[in-house]
Amino acid sequence: MQKTDQNTWNAKTGKMKINKMMVILLFFSAAFTACKKDDKPEISAPVINALEIGHDNNKTAYPGTDIHIEAELIAAGKLASVKVEISPKSGSGWKFNQEYVDGFSGLNNASFHKHIDVPADAAIGQYLVVFAVTDQQGSVTKIENTLEVKFDPFLPAATGFEVGINTAGNDLHMEATLTAVNKIAKVVAEVHGAGWEKEFEFTDAAMVGQTTYKLHKHLDVTAAPKGHYHVHLKIIDQAGKENEFEQHFDKP
Repeated sequence: MQKTDQNTWNAKTGKMKINKMMVILLFFSAAFTACKKDDKPEISAPVINALEIGHDNNKTAYPGTDIHIEAELIAAGKLASVKVEISPKSGSGWKFNQEYVDGFSGLNNASFHKHIDVPADAAIGQYLVVFAVTDQQGSVTKIENTLEVKFDPFLPAATGFEVGINTAGNDLHMEATLTAVNKIAKVVAEVHGAGWEKEFEFTDAAMVGQTTYKLHKHLDVTAAPKGHYHVHLKIIDQAGKENEFEQHFDKP
């Protein structure tokens, strides 16, 4: 073989070796990258625990009152938002659609507890409730339930429910006119917000056993920090029926 041919053959052989080495290196590089991706832990979707719709999870609401929805939320990928949708299962009727971000976004764990007003003219019937939790990875977990809106003429009620905080921020004034066909058994007021919660129970002798009563109370909220608060007034009658109403106030 002439020297020129030998040099050409050596050059071709060298290029082939280099190309093979590059292919091998690319293969191992891709395999290593794939392994790294495989090793990355998969973030699980949000978890909804202990979802409760209505008193004792009875999934029942009454026009002109409110219904509470609560749940415990867990999100390895951190919460982004919580959404509640309520719509009639058939025909027309009351609709509710609300997304909650404040107080949830960025948390791994949170307690959801909201009271939703049911309009006085809400149509009686079956409704679909969709409770959806979205994390910051875009994963969504949903739970669907049926809610019944029905009329109960014997349900205890409160009208003219008002609350107000004094200038010092330690005394919460609360008043309402109560009615109960089955006679009043007791009244419970719950104040919560800004990481603080307290329950007040009233069984005044002048109130228990009455069908109508003018409630006027002053609640000590000295220990409550500054912030926005919810006040839930629950009337329980002697037949075990109960109804709940809500107001708000800001503590200076």
